[in-house]
Amino acid sequence: MNGMNFIKLIIGVFVIGGGMSFLVYNAMSSSWAYDISVDDFVTKDTARSHTARVGGVVAAGSIENDLENVKVSFKLKGQTSELDVIYSGVLPDNFQENREVLAEGSLDTDGIFQANKVITKCESKYQAKVREGDSSKDSVTN
Repeated sequence: MNGMNFIKLIIGVFVIGGGMSFLVYNAMSSSWAYDISVDDFVTKDTARSHTARVGGVVAAGSIENDLENVKVSFKLKGQTSELDVIYSGVLPDNFQENREVLAEGSLDTDGIFQANKVITKCESKYQAKVREGDSSKDSVTN
C-alpha cells in the first residue's frame, strides 16, 4: 500500500467516524431530559429551552379532557408556581388530581408545556412496609 492510499484510508475513517459520532450524539441529545421542579422550571430560562422532565402535583380542578382528540390539559403546581400542560395520548391509570406526576416535554412559544410523556408517582412504592406484628410505628409513649 503506497502512501497516497494510506492517507485516503485515514481520511475516510475520520469522515465516517465523525459522521457516525454526529448521528449518535444527535439521537442521544434529543432524548436527554432534565428532572426539575415546577418552581425551578418556571424561574430558570436555561431549563425552559431544553426537553425537561418537570415534577409537580396535578392542581385540583384543573384537568380538562378532550376525548375527541385524545388530549388532556392540566395545571402542574409546585410550591409557588404553576405550569399549564397539554398531553396527547393515553394517561396512566392512576393519573388524578393532587397526585405527583412527572411531565416530560418542552415549552412551546405560547408558554404551554407540551408533554410527550406523563408518569405518575406511586406513593405506595416509596413507603416503608410494616411487617405484621410490628407495632413500633405506633408505640409512642408519653
